[in-house]
Amino acid sequence: MFRIIGSLLIILSFSGNLYARKKLSHDRVLEIYRKNITYAYDKGFDYSAVAWIKEYLYLSNGIIPSDMTRYINRAVLKVGAKNFQGLNLKVLNRGRGSVFRYIAAKKQFSLGKYQEAKAELKRISGNSAFYPFALNYLAVINYLEKQYSRSLEYFNTCIAISDKEMGSKDRDNYIYKQYKVNRDICIAGKARVFYAQRKLDRADFLYLDLDKSSIVWPTVLIEEAWSSYYQQNYNRTLGKLVTYNAPLLRYFANPEIYVLRAMSYLKLCLYPDVNYVVEDFYKRFESLAGRIERILDKNRKGKIYYYNLVDSYRSMKDQELMYVIKGIYKSPNIKAFIDNVKNAEIERNRIYKIGSGIIKKSLLSNINDFILTQKTVIGIAAKAKIQKHAFDLRKAFQAMSYMRLEVLGRRKESLYFDRKLTGKRGDVRYLDRNDKQYFWNFISEFWSDELGDYVFTLPSECPNEK
Repeated sequence: MFRIIGSLLIILSFSGNLYARKKLSHDRVLEIYRKNITYAYDKGFDYSAVAWIKEYLYLSNGIIPSDMTRYINRAVLKVGAKNFQGLNLKVLNRGRGSVFRYIAAKKQFSLGKYQEAKAELKRISGNSAFYPFALNYLAVINYLEKQYSRSLEYFNTCIAISDKEMGSKDRDNYIYKQYKVNRDICIAGKARVFYAQRKLDRADFLYLDLDKSSIVWPTVLIEEAWSSYYQQNYNRTLGKLVTYNAPLLRYFANPEIYVLRAMSYLKLCLYPDVNYVVEDFYKRFESLAGRIERILDKNRKGKIYYYNLVDSYRSMKDQELMYVIKGIYKSPNIKAFIDNVKNAEIERNRIYKIGSGIIKKSLLSNINDFILTQKTVIGIAAKAKIQKHAFDLRKAFQAMSYMRLEVLGRRKESLYFDRKLTGKRGDVRYLDRNDKQYFWNFISEFWSDELGDYVFTLPSECPNEK
């Protein structure tokens, strides 16, 4: 077996030369690829097979036998469709099966061609493993088009089908985890539809249904805070935001948290609190903003540099920068590629043990290329996120400067100037809660089951609300 496969791998490794020299037929070359892909999957070398699958799809122009479709399905589910989005649309359009429609749809979506993406997604079979993900994309596209009723239908079906698929998979199965993330994104998406429709109470109830262990939950928490803010429930907004002070969530270093916190205090006319948040923000982030700008300026093209930055966040001595990079590391779209790197490195260690010869050399070449590609993608995405963080910091500094000036202006008003703050800041009579929320006093301890459920009980200090 090894001898036969080894000879096939020689042909694949130098296919360009041998194809001309030995005049191998096109069908023979395709047969070689099929046997090598089959061998790789039989031995559990899933990540090493990716390069061969892509080359095989190009050579076959997307026209493949049904027995090969299962390998392509497995590859896309395991390593992600993004690894195949470089395939030419002509190749994808010739391919039969939902996997081709899904890859083509994601490619069209990334190009902003939503109608083309929608057409591809609607061709995906309801029995396909990709159907729950297709429903998610259809829901998002309809949301972007402000077709909210249709978007809700897709999100509801997405949640139901994802739950069904999760029930048929072991919890340790990599596909189970993808369906779980997909379901949680659809729950959050459904809440966002109600938020866009300004049905804020319904949005709030859906946000509460999201599992706090979900990778999606930390990003949704600030959306809940904004929903409460627009309902003029500033105490609940402040309660949502204080959750980010918990040690488990310190990595979520979003400047918007501080801006919204200051805005909420400003709405309550608690001017000393506004000033405290503004001063704390400047103290915490002013020098950090400069350090981030210098990193971006010195490493304009270093894709692998940004991967290494993300990969080494645990050893960073700069705590505030570490939180920023840790947040990037934990973001769902980057975490998937980091998992690919880790799993591929495990696979590479297995390849090292299979002996010597051309089979080992060829598999190592494939796996090394795959790992480098994942690191490059991570580096590009990480750089973009760092650039966005730098931009968000600049915007936040502008907002904080405005609020600092606003407080100074209001302090000049005589109605406020002679007024003293009450000695007792909070009172339960200012607490507003719904049927899914219960009351306990907060004693400066963060418990995992309470995260996101805090509510302040501060009275407004505004003169007209005295």
